[in-house]
Amino acid sequence: MARTAGRTRGQLLALLASSGVALVGLVVLIVGWVGLGVTTLESSSASDQPCLVAHAAEQASVRFTAFPPRAVCTWDADGAEVVVGQMAPQAFAAGLTAAVLGAGTTIAVGVLTRRRRVAAVPVG
Repeated sequence: MARTAGRTRGQLLALLASSGVALVGLVVLIVGWVGLGVTTLESSSASDQPCLVAHAAEQASVRFTAFPPRAVCTWDADGAEVVVGQMAPQAFAAGLTAAVLGAGTTIAVGVLTRRRRVAAVPVG
């Protein structure tokens, strides 16, 4: 009969910490992307930028880029581009770094410390 050996307390803490860092990074990125959308909507409702006024008249288009996160308004007539809003580069870099390093560490710790089969100790 064989039993499985579990992970040590240190390995479990490493998994907890690294997955927490990954989640914090993802939350920072999601909040940044949602905030960018809200900022763009608020700018378009205020109509204080000429490109967004042209967008309301269907003479321009607004597109969003994920990396780096920003909203760009493009006039159809001359192809001029105006950045309507963008996520702070430091926040984007910090969120992306935390998400990638946290996920990578979680995977590495999980793979390297997987459960091993241990022979049962004879009784008696």
